[in-house]
Amino acid sequence: MLSLLIACVELLFLINLLIFAQKNKLNKIAEILIFILMLYQLLEFTICRAAPNNTWIIYIAFSAISFLPPLALLFILNLKGVQNKYINLIFLPPVFFTIFYVFNINVFKLIECTSLYSIYKYPYGDLYGFFYYVPVIISIIILFKETLKKRKAELIILLVGFLVMSFPVIVAFILKLFGDGRLVTTIVSVMCKSAFFFAFSLFYFALHNKSEKENA
Repeated sequence: MLSLLIACVELLFLINLLIFAQKNKLNKIAEILIFILMLYQLLEFTICRAAPNNTWIIYIAFSAISFLPPLALLFILNLKGVQNKYINLIFLPPVFFTIFYVFNINVFKLIECTSLYSIYKYPYGDLYGFFYYVPVIISIIILFKETLKKRKAELIILLVGFLVMSFPVIVAFILKLFGDGRLVTTIVSVMCKSAFFFAFSLFYFALHNKSEKENA
């Protein structure tokens, strides 16, 4: 039920942005990010409640959430004003995994589902995790420097959203170093729950971002 509740709140964020936020490039990326988070929560609710053995729904959930980190990085690069013709190459890893995983669809399995998290079996989890978290780390570093430079409330809230979303990952890998790898097995699900705060920070930022008309 927690997944459905989060999905509903994120849907409200999205509706409000579509109505009230200025139409510009940064806000459009923020809306897509919130949509991806909402979609994952909705799919996780569906998997746990109605289709625990449906490997295709699990595959779609993983494929969708794979695009979150590079899209978040694209958001931060646009926020900083970075212009580069090769910038879209950051989407190669999720495209690769989306194509690769479709040929390994039967490997996807739901191992456990609780109100707080779900555990999945999926191929090459360590490799997937590496390409998943590196863009998030890069985004946090760039945003931290930008926040120190400009010290705007929207940037501070955005940085806090990134950090809260990433906190379970940090804890999971620290625990794994001490021999407890259970949190790592839940990390995709747990991170997407904590990403609710990231969704809120994007919502807050987009409502106040009214100075990027040239990017519309």
